[in-house]
Amino acid sequence: MTLLEEESLKLTEVQRLEGHTDRVWGLAWNPATGADGVPAILASCSGEKTVRIWQQRSPSSTSFDCKAVLEDKHTRTVRSCSWSPSGKQLATTSFDATTTIWEQNGTDFECVSTLEVLQQTSF
Repeated sequence: MTLLEEESLKLTEVQRLEGHTDRVWGLAWNPATGADGVPAILASCSGEKTVRIWQQRSPSSTSFDCKAVLEDKHTRTVRSCSWSPSGKQLATTSFDATTTIWEQNGTDFECVSTLEVLQQTSF
């Protein structure tokens, strides 16, 4: 690899997204955003049992703002988040053995379903 190639691969921090008060375990880019003039949207999930939705200020900006905090549905660390291909639903999974499905309605997010793993008992 040449020096020029190494320089072009160098990563630099453009913004530190601050808001979570515990470790961030996962994040996911909304696949329906970030192109064709639509600002990018990112979801991050954390040990404080919340998910934060971040939106790019404008398509040409490198700055993001927290647009929503999804909370009160998980009772333990939210470990993973993933957008649907359409970008209209977000699934979040937690160590509390639940998966919550959120649906975006304008700028708000609504919990539309919670899937729970039931403990199997043997007879």
